[in-house]
Amino acid sequence: MDIVFIENLRLDCRVGVTDEERRQPQKVLLDVTLALDLRRAAATKDIEDTVDYREAKRLLSQFVSAGEFVLLESLAEGVAALAMERFEVERVVVRVRKEKYSAEPSIGIEIERGRGPRPR
Repeated sequence: MDIVFIENLRLDCRVGVTDEERRQPQKVLLDVTLALDLRRAAATKDIEDTVDYREAKRLLSQFVSAGEFVLLESLAEGVAALAMERFEVERVVVRVRKEKYSAEPSIGIEIERGRGPRPR
């Protein structure tokens, strides 16, 4: 599989276990990896045969910034579901961390979702 990726997308998001934590948006860092076959796009040079990464960035940013999430896991699931629904990809990997936890050690979550069995 080939990859289209968006890394270090810094977004405002209401996320946290407590109401107090969700009251004010905080910065999250989002990485999204989209796996698909890019040979057709390379041959046709047609944006319709690939993922328009500007559109992907816009949709994902809008979803994250407009939502409210208790857990990063819920945020990542929503991003993965949106990516699978809107783009013709076989797999998506979503990595999320709060900016305040992005220094060493970096702490966050990563999920992988796909249309078929998970490759080994």
